[in-house]
Amino acid sequence: MVSVTREEFEVRSELEAVHLPTGAVVQAYPYDNPDDMLQSVKVNWGRGGAPAESGGDYAEQVRRVASQLLLERARHAVRARQVRNAA
Repeated sequence: MVSVTREEFEVRSELEAVHLPTGAVVQAYPYDNPDDMLQSVKVNWGRGGAPAESGGDYAEQVRRVASQLLLERARHAVRARQVRNAA
């Protein structure tokens, strides 16, 4: 079984990441609370569609790892905005 790693992603912002091996673009809608954004995560697999490896497990791993990365980035961005606004 192929395992998806964090290093396979380019995180463009707290709302977008790209899975480099497949070219899949993972996007989320911005929410005031970053934890809420996970409900809006969408994966655009492009022309080839989702990879069929491991009965869809690979595609789910891509979505899950990207979601974790986006959530971490969004939480960091919220903290940074709070610090700026408090100053």
